[in-house]
Amino acid sequence: MNAFFDGYVHAKTNLKEFVDQFDNALKKKIENEISSDFHLFSVSIPCISRSLIEKRFQELYTNAKFRKIQQQIMGVLDMDPSLLRHDGVTKTYLVEDEIRVEEFTKHVTYYVDFNVEECDAKCSCGLFQMRGILCRHILAIFKCNGIKSLPDRYILDRWRKDIKRRYTLIHNSYDPGSQREDTNRYSSLFNICYQMITLAAGSKDHTKDATKK
Repeated sequence: MNAFFDGYVHAKTNLKEFVDQFDNALKKKIENEISSDFHLFSVSIPCISRSLIEKRFQELYTNAKFRKIQQQIMGVLDMDPSLLRHDGVTKTYLVEDEIRVEEFTKHVTYYVDFNVEECDAKCSCGLFQMRGILCRHILAIFKCNGIKSLPDRYILDRWRKDIKRRYTLIHNSYDPGSQREDTNRYSSLFNICYQMITLAAGSKDHTKDATKK
């Protein structure tokens, strides 16, 4: 919030000034978003491998997040996972890694549980849970098991470049005509969905039915 209001809204502000300054901040945010969208679709960062998984991230993710994914992909070269146990459909791997802090290097062992049938992996490093980015340890396990296609669960909407950000659909006086039409449609659909959610949440059966539909 501080970053959003910085340069627009100040501590000693009355209500009218706040509304005007908020509108200016939102206007600037929308302009930056439009500029960013143009850059995302006009400039593509090349892949560093022949991995179809990397190619998938390149197609869907913003350049900033794709760079972070590439850092993890580069780290796969140093990974040499060893199978600890195989229990039914679940394989547990040990993955040796190094953590560098300034001039110090610490050796760390991570555990990766991999469900073969569901192609679901969880790493003790917790990178995906904390930051939404697949770690090199899981990517190394995918490579060991010949996984070429990335499961949808690892593609997060918040990093995708083809999804319009919700704050661009908030009403503000700066909206051009075409943007205002999008905003009105969004508001109408949102109100319908909100009513549906309110009713569906009343019981498990209704929630299950609404989710299916």
